[in-house]
Amino acid sequence: MSLPRFSAVFVLSGIILTGCQSLPSFLHKEKKVDTGPKLSEQAYYSKAQSNLKKAQFQQAAASLEDLEKYYPVGPYTEQAQLDLMYARFRQSDYPGAVSVAERFIRLHPNHPQLDYVYYLRAVANMETGADTLLRYTRLNMAHRDTSYMRIAYENFTELLTRFPNSRFAPDATQRLQFIVNQFAESEINVARFNIERKAWLGAAQRARWVIENYPQAPQTPEALATLVYCYQKLGMTDLSQQYMTVLRANYPQLIKGN
Repeated sequence: MSLPRFSAVFVLSGIILTGCQSLPSFLHKEKKVDTGPKLSEQAYYSKAQSNLKKAQFQQAAASLEDLEKYYPVGPYTEQAQLDLMYARFRQSDYPGAVSVAERFIRLHPNHPQLDYVYYLRAVANMETGADTLLRYTRLNMAHRDTSYMRIAYENFTELLTRFPNSRFAPDATQRLQFIVNQFAESEINVARFNIERKAWLGAAQRARWVIENYPQAPQTPEALATLVYCYQKLGMTDLSQQYMTVLRANYPQLIKGN
């Protein structure tokens, strides 16, 4: 026997009402009350150091964040900030590492380890776009957005300008060259795409940019060959021959027949 219609409506209304009454407790969870520090300043720091030695970077970062929160000024302040920057970097939290580094630079402009902070900030920005997909596949970093690498380029340049004798200078120089090569590859990759579309002028412009701005990059021979080819297609014989002469003089192995 089915329920009368009004009874069914009444039961349904009761269920809805009960559900609505329970919503506040579900949506408005009680906020945890901060009862203050649970450890002394030295204990927080010692715990973080122990975590760092065990490569427990997440736990180390948590202890260092609590130390900074509850003891913002003290004997461990500066070193704790350096350790926090390092812990976040090792967690692959590159934006977090950059944030700590930039704050440290503002607060401690004369710190003896400032070159280290500049260096780690630059490396973190460089690593931001190098995700797992790029690391473990054949995808080229230069074939994606390179804006993060331009920030890293500026960071490394600033490091070398301010601290030319830093122990990080040799590695920074190598990383700068790598970044420059990535910029060149990014430009020449667009040139290849334009050639496929028969956009000869666009391809030539990209190739010329590589030669003018990244003359030592490995992509220079391809850029010269691209200019020869595109100017031939555009009917600009003089320019094509001009770059052919340069190509033949510097990279004769690339010249095959006509």
